[in-house]
Amino acid sequence: MDPVRHRDAEARGLSPHLLRTSWFVHPAAGVAQLASTADDLASTCRAVAMVLPDDVVFTHVTSARLREWWMPLLDDLPLVACSWREAPHADRRGVYVRRCGIPPGHRERLDGVPVASAEWTIVELAEHLALLDLVALIDSALHLGHTSVDLIRATMVPGRRGVRVLRRALDLVDGRSESWWETMLRLLHVLSGFEVEPQHVVRNIAGIEVARGDLRITGTNRLAEYDGSDHRERGRHQRDLRREKALAREGIERYGYTATEIIHSPELVVRDAETARGLAHVPGRLGLWRAEASSATVSAAGQRALRRRLQRLVRITSPRASGARPPASGATS
Repeated sequence: MDPVRHRDAEARGLSPHLLRTSWFVHPAAGVAQLASTADDLASTCRAVAMVLPDDVVFTHVTSARLREWWMPLLDDLPLVACSWREAPHADRRGVYVRRCGIPPGHRERLDGVPVASAEWTIVELAEHLALLDLVALIDSALHLGHTSVDLIRATMVPGRRGVRVLRRALDLVDGRSESWWETMLRLLHVLSGFEVEPQHVVRNIAGIEVARGDLRITGTNRLAEYDGSDHRERGRHQRDLRREKALAREGIERYGYTATEIIHSPELVVRDAETARGLAHVPGRLGLWRAEASSATVSAAGQRALRRRLQRLVRITSPRASGARPPASGATS
């Protein structure tokens, strides 16, 4: 069943009482959708679009989620859309509508949902995301082939909020990463001063591929890899053991790291890299990583900070009803 506007419910044979049952949810004021489709973001966006002006497109975190990019470690992300800069203010509970003037060339459709382009979505997210989260998100966009560094640079708006962190992020991105945590492990090494090669292919003396590693620390025979919880599943564990023995036969050391180690014991990861490079331990190597991690969602403080920044994009009740003034025309939030 397609979503229905409340005002059209009776004409569709749906009583107000039925719309109030658990069979339906109301993602935005004035529209209902089947509760069974509530977990599908595209279905929710199509429903919400029914009560928004025709020119509105979904953007920011919503566009990124629709594209299945790697998102920051934060739940309950808001629903965000955008109208023309000169459009009347659209005030609707359940969705935040920015007036940010997305250029016509950056408006497209994805699974039937009007969205901002990949490049414009990244430009907007740079306003709110910390450096590490932004790099991971762009890594996923590059990995999926949704955009390129050149296209993102061409879309950047000089002087726009977030442009500085976006420039830094583009210097750090690498589309060879295959997961959010692989990007974090790579950044931990890079920001600590170690050159690494993502997705390094290990070959035997005959030139046959033995394995492909997450990260090779340049100048060493060390592979640093992220081990998720799936690595403890019995079948995966057995394959990992066979792979580790094959790597050892080629003189390759494999060090696997968990998310907990990356977050809470980064000094151990760095000391392992120092040992691999034959370097003396320097406590200050971690300074840049710790500074960036403290503001990103790998830390509890970073999660709280992003939640505060995104709070203004949450619409639980109408701001007009509470007496709040709408943003001035042209505001980008």
